[in-house]
Amino acid sequence: MASLFEESRAYAADLMAVTGRQAYFLEVPGAASAAELSVVSFEATERMGAPTEVRIQLTHPGKLAREDYLNRDATFLIDPALGTPRRFSGFIASLSTLKTTKDFTRYEVIVRSHFARLDAVTTSQIYQHQTTPQIIEAVLRRHGLKGHQFAFRLRRAYPQHLFRFQYRMNDLAFVQMLMQKAGIYCYTVETEHGDQIVLGDDIDHYIYEPQLDVPYRENAGLEAAIESVFALETHARTVPQSFLVADYNPEQAWERFRDEANVAPQDPTTYGQPYIYGTHHLDQASAKWEAQLRHEAAIAWQVVYEGESNVLALQPARILRVDEALPDAPDGQVVIAVTHRGARDTAYTNTWQAIPSDRRFRLKLEESAWAKIPGSLSARVTSPDQYKYAYLTSAGYYTVRFDTDFAPWPAGGESVPLRLAKPFAGALQTGFHFPALDGTEAVIEFRDGDPDKPYIAAFHHHSQAVDHVTSDRRWLSRNVIRTQSNNKLRMEDWEGQEGIKLSTEHSGKSQLNLGYLVNQKLEQRGEGFELRTSGYGAMRAGKGQFITAYDRPAAGGQQLDMQETIAQLETALEIARALADSARSAKAVPADTDAQHQVNDELNGLKKPGVLASTPASVGIVSGSGVQVCAGDNINAVAGKSADISVAKRFTVAAGELVSMFAQKPGMKLIAAKGPIEVQAQSDAMSLLADKDVSVASVNGTVRISAKKELILECGGAFVQLKDGSITLGGPLDLFLKVITVQKKGAQSLSTVVPALPESKDAFDEAFVVYWAGTDIPVANTRYRMFSEGKLIAEGITNAYGETSLAQSHVPQGVSIKLKADTYGG
Repeated sequence: MASLFEESRAYAADLMAVTGRQAYFLEVPGAASAAELSVVSFEATERMGAPTEVRIQLTHPGKLAREDYLNRDATFLIDPALGTPRRFSGFIASLSTLKTTKDFTRYEVIVRSHFARLDAVTTSQIYQHQTTPQIIEAVLRRHGLKGHQFAFRLRRAYPQHLFRFQYRMNDLAFVQMLMQKAGIYCYTVETEHGDQIVLGDDIDHYIYEPQLDVPYRENAGLEAAIESVFALETHARTVPQSFLVADYNPEQAWERFRDEANVAPQDPTTYGQPYIYGTHHLDQASAKWEAQLRHEAAIAWQVVYEGESNVLALQPARILRVDEALPDAPDGQVVIAVTHRGARDTAYTNTWQAIPSDRRFRLKLEESAWAKIPGSLSARVTSPDQYKYAYLTSAGYYTVRFDTDFAPWPAGGESVPLRLAKPFAGALQTGFHFPALDGTEAVIEFRDGDPDKPYIAAFHHHSQAVDHVTSDRRWLSRNVIRTQSNNKLRMEDWEGQEGIKLSTEHSGKSQLNLGYLVNQKLEQRGEGFELRTSGYGAMRAGKGQFITAYDRPAAGGQQLDMQETIAQLETALEIARALADSARSAKAVPADTDAQHQVNDELNGLKKPGVLASTPASVGIVSGSGVQVCAGDNINAVAGKSADISVAKRFTVAAGELVSMFAQKPGMKLIAAKGPIEVQAQSDAMSLLADKDVSVASVNGTVRISAKKELILECGGAFVQLKDGSITLGGPLDLFLKVITVQKKGAQSLSTVVPALPESKDAFDEAFVVYWAGTDIPVANTRYRMFSEGKLIAEGITNAYGETSLAQSHVPQGVSIKLKADTYGG
């Protein structure tokens, strides 16, 4: 130990020598004038996570040229007579002239390690799919640092970041922020090639060799010349007992990831649990790490040693041991900052800070200094090849190129896919989303103001994609939603011309126009509503449809308010009932007013699915071809006055059962202007009956009355009977022959051809397909019996498709099919 002290005393004395030898030098390769530089004083600062900086005051007998020194590589050397010299390599960052005399000029030079090159450049840069060490290396290499000028000595496996955004930060501050967030520290060491940045993250990345053991001696007498620690302070403070962190990841939205960490559970001096939300972890493991990092940083700075010494070998990350018992540092201290000082007339000394060496050093998480973007940035939506339609992910995210970014990214890969904020976005795929096309200007905002958490907040029009609502052509009163294919919803608010237009270019401009209708020149072309298309049109309402021209001003009343319409139907029913009563009295077949009443009841309020149309004026149905009216049950037509049917060619009526025509007054006419009139009862009798005269006449032809069996003319008891070839004249009174002569000749007969009546087919062929109830499964290969009006009309076995054989009935009406114990309606 005595030998060690003697060597230290000699070493320190050499550093303090003022005359006879210069111990401090500034070397500037390539600058010839540097040989005459004389150091007056210096102050060199080394700190974990920061560049080394040496502030030197020196003199020179001449004038120094700025270009020979500024921004040139340089080395500051402390060269004791005994011991290892200390070198501080870097570049000259500053050159100041302080004083000029006739003998010399005094200068101040600042030499900074090459890590400080990053401090000179403020930029905005995007990094994608890289780890923190990879991003740091990219920044270092961008400043020209070679592989031998930095070294990564890392234990932790670092996750790949999808997106990191350096915004308006100088590169040094950005790298320092990355190190803080990742738990990485750095320090500068000297190698044969100059200064080197070492990046570490654990205690085994400290500098342990050569071992540095120095005595702790306060200045006193001769021992002042010994290389020793001569001042040592311990500063301890209460730090949190643990940290709690939480954040939300939209990609795993089923939960918020929350965790806590306490890396010193046995320490009774800790207190409290800060809660930090928004630490940007993406899963539970990351949440654990974020909590652990924050507590490790707090514990690292819990106990800080501050001292003074003349130990030249002190530097950040160096393990220092003193012969003073330190309860919190039984294995020594790790130096985290050193300031070296010396001058021509002042001995070399330093001040330093250290922490217990068994603790992981973490840079302070100075979140207040981290970049924030409180506003928004502009960007452009991108796609791989100017897609015609939106280029987005399965989650509805878009890639964008930030307008601040000019890096050569591949098209469509300028950013990670970003979420789009919407006026509404809800569960069950509900929301509001208009696809954004390539080139659309996006407004980018940042969750929590964090540059690493961008999202698309909105979109802007610009000079190349102008707004569709402007002061041009009076568009200022129009509210418009329009898509790339001109699908459009336009709402006009101009006073007196209010209207809505919903349209698409497909099918010849299919449109729904409401209110005030205009053309492209804003000229009125109608009012009310218009539904039009050049394609197909269908109106479908499962519960019923009510079409009416009865007004309800200001949209008053109920949806199915149909009192006028029902009144019309009831009036029509009363007319039908009155005429039915008359027909019944006249022994004619009356109209089925019960069926009409049933229809009215169903239409009233649309109790069953139906279509009801009514107007206070007229209704017209016009067709360029045919009009077809059909009903499964009844067709009832009632007119308060006349029903006129005019047919240019043929008018036919066919009934499966009965045709009954009744005219209450003033009669009935059946006239054929050309062609014959035929009246037949093909399978039964015919009656002609009149209250008064019956006239049968042929204007220009013959009246023939013939009967196959018997012909009788009778009036007042007198009769003429023609039967079996004989004529019988009879009567209760006289027979008058008012003729000139009566001639009797031989027998003769006249045979009149009676037209043959066609055989009427009174049966309708019907076949059915039988399905199991409530399904589309046919009842195959099963015996059945078919009934109509309670009578068996067919029986058999269904085929493989559930089809029955053809059955016949007198009228086309419903049948029932009995299948085992089940009955199916046909």
